[in-house]
Amino acid sequence: MAGKVKLLAPQLPAEEDLAVRDWEDLLDDPDYELIEAKISGAKYERASLERCILAKTMLVGCSFAGTVFERLDLTDVVLEHCDLSNAKFSRGVIHRAHFKDCKLTGIDLTKVNLGHVTFENCVMNLTDLAESSLKQVRFTGCVLENASFYGCKLKDVELEHCDLNDADFNQTILKGIDISTCTYDRIDMPIQALAGCTVSPAQAVGFAKLLGLKVKE
Repeated sequence: MAGKVKLLAPQLPAEEDLAVRDWEDLLDDPDYELIEAKISGAKYERASLERCILAKTMLVGCSFAGTVFERLDLTDVVLEHCDLSNAKFSRGVIHRAHFKDCKLTGIDLTKVNLGHVTFENCVMNLTDLAESSLKQVRFTGCVLENASFYGCKLKDVELEHCDLNDADFNQTILKGIDISTCTYDRIDMPIQALAGCTVSPAQAVGFAKLLGLKVKE
């Protein structure tokens, strides 16, 4: 789904031109680096790997649940139908990446630099993005219940048709952010941070009530 924010797509060869590789190939590399590859069905769970580099690579149907990727570097990467539940990507860099139909429940993305990243139809309950920098990032059709955007720096970020129930936006400036197509029953979004945020009429009524205004409906 095309949004207003212009994102650069991952720049990698056509899928048929990617070398079919195994996850063990990356583990055998002394620099933990994999470039221009396609990996399918890899399973590397509840492990630990520091300073891993993936570039111009496609991951399909892989599971990295519970794995710690400290200071991970993802550039020009596509991930489809992958399970990254409870994985830890803290202090990493994610640039020109597309997560599609992935399970990211409980993923740790704290203090991560994200640029030109799309999350499409991903399950992201309990995702922790605290103190991360998001520049030109799109969330579309994602479930972000209980997700934390605490202390994030947001620039050119889109939230389209997402479930934001109980999401935390404390200490985050929302100027320029549009949540009008998103749904929630409750949301932790301080009134003072809402200046410049675009909301739907129904959402505006809810925020007005928080200010103590009496709204005639």
